[in-house]
Amino acid sequence: MTFHKFIKEKRLNLNLSQNKFAKLIGITQSYFNNIERGELKNPPSDDVLEKIAMGLKLNEEENNFLIFLAAFEKTPQLIKDELEKKDKEINFLRGNSSMSENFSISVDDQIPVFERISAGLGVLGEQEVSEYLSIPGVRNHGNIFAVNVWGDSMEPTIKDGSIIIAKKEVEVRNGDVGAFFINDEAFVKRLKVTDSYIALISDNPNYPPIFIGPGEDLKIVGKVVKVLSDI
Repeated sequence: MTFHKFIKEKRLNLNLSQNKFAKLIGITQSYFNNIERGELKNPPSDDVLEKIAMGLKLNEEENNFLIFLAAFEKTPQLIKDELEKKDKEINFLRGNSSMSENFSISVDDQIPVFERISAGLGVLGEQEVSEYLSIPGVRNHGNIFAVNVWGDSMEPTIKDGSIIIAKKEVEVRNGDVGAFFINDEAFVKRLKVTDSYIALISDNPNYPPIFIGPGEDLKIVGKVVKVLSDI
């Protein structure tokens, strides 16, 4: 367990976004994002560590572990690599893992989560990344992103408050669910293409189709490949 992964795990257990947690403890979201991604040259100050511990509602044992992990961050990388190597060898000898197993997820594989996109009436998507997440087995080559979805127009396929994982640079075919922009408004809908019209369809029958009229600017942002309803 690393310093930044410990913090992220505890934050997710509280169902708090990076932005909300940063505001809660009185630091900037960008600084807290760097903490969780392990991109700080030095661990946070004692004052910031205390704020993080209070925000995460850590007990005494967890707080001591947090302090230990922060101190370990100062350890030279050469020593860290050697300790990690020894740890893998011990696990292998115990039969707990394969030596070829990938024990960590690269920072480059982390998926950016954008704050909002509407599954209802259409809301302009905010460009600021609210947090990052990692999904085992999913490699991000810069073409995968995630968005918080609000609205019930795609229920039961996509529940209100879900996170969608979308992939850019892939074809969105007739019947596929995707993220779209129409005249700079963002939508999560199902694409329908006929000889007579093109429309974005809601899975919830209470919402009417959105027909793409002449002169309207339809942009396909990405194809929805996974829905996370429990985050």
